[in-house]
Amino acid sequence: MQPTQSLSRDTVAVADTLAAIIKREQLTTSSWHDEDGYLNPSDPTMITADDRNKLVDWCYHFVDHCQLSRVTVASAMEMVDRFLSTKSTFTSTSNSADAGAVRAVSEEALRDQSKFQLLTVTSLYVAIKVNERVAISSDLFAEMCSQEYTAAEIEDMERVLLSGLSWRCHAPTAHQVGLSILSLILPYVDMPEETWGFLMDEMKYWTELAVLDYYFSTQRTSTVALAAIYNATDDMRSKEHQKWLRAFLSVIMERFNFDHSKQVRKVRRKLQSLLAKQEEMVLQKDSEDERSIDDSVKTCRLSNRSSEERHGP
Repeated sequence: MQPTQSLSRDTVAVADTLAAIIKREQLTTSSWHDEDGYLNPSDPTMITADDRNKLVDWCYHFVDHCQLSRVTVASAMEMVDRFLSTKSTFTSTSNSADAGAVRAVSEEALRDQSKFQLLTVTSLYVAIKVNERVAISSDLFAEMCSQEYTAAEIEDMERVLLSGLSWRCHAPTAHQVGLSILSLILPYVDMPEETWGFLMDEMKYWTELAVLDYYFSTQRTSTVALAAIYNATDDMRSKEHQKWLRAFLSVIMERFNFDHSKQVRKVRRKLQSLLAKQEEMVLQKDSEDERSIDDSVKTCRLSNRSSEERHGP
């Protein structure tokens, strides 16, 4: 399949959808998006951004092993972040008992790693049901999670999660918004399929990277999508293609009510910083692995030499 087959040719429909997404972002920003987010680094009783990072990493390993889409992880974490961030959630449910359960679980998940993990695992379970074609029962899912939680625990958490989200579990991810933006550009920028494929793969990578870091959960999804596309254009070989893409991105930003360009640049820099950090961690791990191998060889040689000295040649 050609890369651009993933993009829509119906630009009118795409424009309407994108406008609706951005309008909803603006309406919901005040209710649950907070520049500081739902975590408080100064509170030692709270879970941390690192706890969240480790669970996202686990989710990526899970979907990779099951050959599922990584976008499903983005959908799962959007539910986690929204559930823990929504200040109005507790009054939006129709049943006071449900509201009480949502409040209790939210407060506990912010201070209990096991409960936060159960919330994340359950969100992934829901995201798979919503986004994937495969059907995984709660019993099988519990088994796939090494029986850390029972099927009953996952089902109970699912009810509380969906109640807290008012059953809205189809929020667009940054990758999906990015595809909509690229669909609007497609008719106006003539590039080979290979170049489009590179651009789309790079954009997808940047959006996947963003899911790992808590900071990006405090930003509008469309802002992360724009930052990912701009960063993807950085590594394009053709400066001509890069120039045209950025020109049309500027037009689109003026046409729709995106964040200010200064905020998009800020998120771009944050993404680039995160990538540099990830690459540094990989290099450090590789170096540690090499040292570990060297130490093992030295230990083996010392052991053999000691044995020879004891027993003779």
